[in-house]
Amino acid sequence: MRPVPLHCGMKTVLGSVTRLLARSALSAAIAAGSLGLVSRHALAQADLGELEKAARQETPMTWYVSFYGTEIAEKAAAAFSTKYPGLTVKVVRATTGGTFQRLNQDLRANNVVASVVTMSGIGDHYGELLRGKHLAEFTPKMADKIIEQFKPTIVPNYVYPMAGGLMAMAYNNKNVSAADAPKAWSDFADPKWKGKIAVGDPGFSGFDAALVAWLSVEKGWDYFKGMKANDPLVQRSTFDSITSLSSGERLMAPMPDGVAAPAIEKGNPVTVVYPTDGSLLIMGFTSVMKGAPQPNTAKLFTEFLLGPEHAKILIENYYDPATLGAERELVGGKKLKDIKIVPLLPSAEYATLLKSSTDQWRDLFGG
Repeated sequence: MRPVPLHCGMKTVLGSVTRLLARSALSAAIAAGSLGLVSRHALAQADLGELEKAARQETPMTWYVSFYGTEIAEKAAAAFSTKYPGLTVKVVRATTGGTFQRLNQDLRANNVVASVVTMSGIGDHYGELLRGKHLAEFTPKMADKIIEQFKPTIVPNYVYPMAGGLMAMAYNNKNVSAADAPKAWSDFADPKWKGKIAVGDPGFSGFDAALVAWLSVEKGWDYFKGMKANDPLVQRSTFDSITSLSSGERLMAPMPDGVAAPAIEKGNPVTVVYPTDGSLLIMGFTSVMKGAPQPNTAKLFTEFLLGPEHAKILIENYYDPATLGAERELVGGKKLKDIKIVPLLPSAEYATLLKSSTDQWRDLFGG
């Protein structure tokens, strides 16, 4: 209500009372809100306590993961066991294509092995699992902490973004000078790189599949014909390319900066380039399987994957957490604001592009 103008001392007195009442109301509101937050926090803690109690009645849980490498996955599993002593997660790491193939073999045999599956790119892999009703309905309590940029990729109650990784480029700095280093995706079709390129197969690697889907729209298929003419070494995954790059067998490759960073830290002659035409932010998602052998451990582990302990592991390994808004430093000391980021593809568009672009790529490159 707007104050009515008053005269003399009454105006001062009423103004003081109004301010006092306003402060009291605000204090009450804050107190009520704080109590509400405390209550919700206490409830969440209680629920997680019950989940942990139930999980302790289960056998060790198997986790199918493709989003990052084995070493990081093992760190995540170990951190979970540190937080919940006695609970064990068995890591089964493969490429996205390999993970999905293994998952389908399990489903055909009516034998669900993995309780949690974490793959890169929502694409048609999670789409098929959803259509086949193979995912358990579960909404993590940490879901409300997912940052705004990642929220559009959520499939409520079933699929949640866990982290993002930047698909960039890297080169061997022992055999390539900074002046001659690649700077944009177009360099892969430049004849000067003939016989010097390594690439991953999008049929096996989710990171490569996402890149091929985007580049097929951004650059067109003449670009890939130019890349094919450069006689690239085709390997199963970007995780394989770092070996070829470090040894000097090949001098340039597309890869997540999180894959290149550990090699750099070990002293390998590798430099990361964030392309001038944009680095692709690729999402990693996680879901609980329907009929999971360890359903309670699976839910508790999903909460962990979206929580602060796992976020710390992600940042230390050059990935961007989907929750908490923590910012990492990119390879070379840059921040995300310092480079061009390719906007996330809408999941429906990506799902449509994924199979057709992968099939067309394999028709062109073989495999």
